[in-house]
Amino acid sequence: MLYKQRRRLYSQNNLVNPKLIAKLIRKSSLGKNDKVIEIGPGRGIITQELLKVAGRVTAIELDRKLYFHLKEKYKNAKNLELIRGDFLNFRMPPYSYKVFSNIPFNITSGVLRKLTDDDNFLEAYIVIQKEAARRFIGMPFDNKNSMVSVLLKPWFEIDIFWNFRRHDFIPNPHVEVAMIRIVRRKHPLINLADKNMYRDYIVYNFSRLKIAELRFEKVLKLFNRFVEKSNYREKKRVSVEAQKFLAHQKSFHKRRN
Repeated sequence: MLYKQRRRLYSQNNLVNPKLIAKLIRKSSLGKNDKVIEIGPGRGIITQELLKVAGRVTAIELDRKLYFHLKEKYKNAKNLELIRGDFLNFRMPPYSYKVFSNIPFNITSGVLRKLTDDDNFLEAYIVIQKEAARRFIGMPFDNKNSMVSVLLKPWFEIDIFWNFRRHDFIPNPHVEVAMIRIVRRKHPLINLADKNMYRDYIVYNFSRLKIAELRFEKVLKLFNRFVEKSNYREKKRVSVEAQKFLAHQKSFHKRRN
């Protein structure tokens, strides 16, 4: 009953094999020194394996019945912090952390945006639709780059960590599913001082320079040349136009929602 209710409310397909989950956690970088966030723990099949490996687990569950189910199930777990709430409204911790989660597919973009915008986020292992994985990874995994993949690449390495089979879940998904790994680069590919300029450059030029078709090495060369050769006025113009585009997009999505 809990599985059916969770799928109806949050579009989530639940992993059912504890041995597979344990294997994935062993394969990851998680260890006793890590503080790990789990988004949408459901009935706790991932939680129980994380508690064996991580130093501390913070599990954030929106559903009231599942929250109280977990609270009873893990009442003696000393390294678990259980929070009832929406992760998208959750105040991120003031310390470094990793993430290991099977999230509802319909909040994938919101979750990844929230994590990659947070300076304390180190690494994540997240179950998502393979179509979404292609969008976030871009070339060479996909045959083209999305804007978001190009915006993330200087700061994060993103790859496929595991390919699931449909019977790994209840209910069986109607789409291909993978776990992606997102790791913050220790040495970003772009100067931190140029972070906002890079964002504006990509937003402004994504269609103009056909960035969707370019390998990332070429994109970096184009950006570095722009930073080196362009004067303040040209850089300002690009930033202003990019911000206009982003404001329009934000307004458009608000109207749709």
